[in-house]
Amino acid sequence: MPVKIFKIPGEGTIFPSVNKKLLVTGAAIQAIKGGAYSILLGGVEAEEAIGKSDFGTPVMDRLELAPLNDDGTQRSYIDLEGNQIFFGPISIPTVILEVNQSKNIVKESIQGRNGTVKEYVSDGDYIINGRGVISNKDNIIPLDNLRVFKEIMQVPQQIEVVSQYLNEIFEINQMVIESFSMPQIEGVRNELPFTFQALSDVALDLEELE
Repeated sequence: MPVKIFKIPGEGTIFPSVNKKLLVTGAAIQAIKGGAYSILLGGVEAEEAIGKSDFGTPVMDRLELAPLNDDGTQRSYIDLEGNQIFFGPISIPTVILEVNQSKNIVKESIQGRNGTVKEYVSDGDYIINGRGVISNKDNIIPLDNLRVFKEIMQVPQQIEVVSQYLNEIFEINQMVIESFSMPQIEGVRNELPFTFQALSDVALDLEELE
């Protein structure tokens, strides 16, 4: 298709005529590149990062395990020998979380009928899988944070968790650690990856059971 040429009055520059839709699309693309997200999002501004990781990447959410009590003290538990063990807190900006859930359903087979009769009992616990990296800006192993993380993973009770993803979407505020892993990376000192699996936990109110 031939391209038409037109001249803007009062200007010496000649431009090819283009489809108006293409002009709008081109403007939208340039606006997006310039950060004017409201054009496509209907006036909704882009969410700002809450900080930067040790790798320089923007952090939109972080995982905080065993945050301090309201009075500023560490959380603790009593071990089998009667000692008070303090643990936490730790804040991890480089982490990815995955949440799964199953339902508690009783299945009963009936003779002469294919399949089963299903009775819904309740929702099961949320299964939380986390993977991330504990790192240090310098080429030094982050021993203090690694020790704190390990101690939290070994706590024999539910732990408090702060995360926009867990708190606001799934209403998970406590979880119990089932397993965790902290493998080394060959040739790297200041980064240690980790994975963990946990179950959501809800504080039990004994008065409601009476």
